[in-house]
Amino acid sequence: MNEAAAVRFPVEQLQIGDLLLMLGKSQLSKLIAWFGDSPYSHVSLVSDNGLLIEGIRPAVQESPLAARLSPGGPVVFVDAYRSLAADGTPLSADDRAAVLRHARSLIGTTFAQDDLVTIGLLVALRGKPRHLPVWLRWLIREATEHAIRADSGRMLCSEFAYRAFADCDALPAGRLARPIMPGESSDLPFPDVDYGKLQEEVREMLKRKHKTLEQNAVGVETVVGALPVWDTVDALELDDPALDASIAALRSQLGLTHAGADTFKASDALLEAAWPDVGRPNPKLVRPRDLADSPASRFLGRL
Repeated sequence: MNEAAAVRFPVEQLQIGDLLLMLGKSQLSKLIAWFGDSPYSHVSLVSDNGLLIEGIRPAVQESPLAARLSPGGPVVFVDAYRSLAADGTPLSADDRAAVLRHARSLIGTTFAQDDLVTIGLLVALRGKPRHLPVWLRWLIREATEHAIRADSGRMLCSEFAYRAFADCDALPAGRLARPIMPGESSDLPFPDVDYGKLQEEVREMLKRKHKTLEQNAVGVETVVGALPVWDTVDALELDDPALDASIAALRSQLGLTHAGADTFKASDALLEAAWPDVGRPNPKLVRPRDLADSPASRFLGRL
């Protein structure tokens, strides 16, 4: 994870297969970055002809990089990382072509249901912080429950980027898989979250979750029940046992059974459960930070 963000890198010098790590402007993006223990909430893969490929709702897609970098775009900043071979040597043109080929084969793959799923998976790995405000306790519960219900075939942005290398047709199989090495917690301060905007973002997502089963038959999307209103915080009260049980259920589903639900730091036990063989992670638990910290990544600069 790079701290010399003042270094600028020209867009025209990007290569196919380079990684673009960024922070989104939304309030949920701030929380994803914090729970992911890095400045980054999202990762994209450089394609050719000024395009990028990424796992983004509703599916993996290819789109113009210029739109992402425009002043009115959806991100605060974008950092570029040069993709290398697993041993840190440069990728050949054939290797980069293999990565792009596989990335394009994934276009249309359904992306994670929403940003709450991402937060749920990050909480499963990192744990929950202590002394939570009531709104964040409720948000974590929603995130873990969403992640438990998520289709295992749905990919997060980091999983897509990891699989573009690990599953491409370079020989021998898996030769370009990026080694993932657990790093120490960065102790980032809690982000400055606009709670009003966050409420709007989450409520909009929950509207898509609270539909009647008959909506397809009648063609009407009817919202079931009242959605939470955060200014009546008593309605969101959640005790520790209920929250811990939700986190524990998600960890069990992911095979993370080596630490308690209140462990906030990215402990050795949790990381060993995530990838027991060094460098061989559970792809669904790869974070943007892990891709940036990999020996197969070299920081280039901020676009």
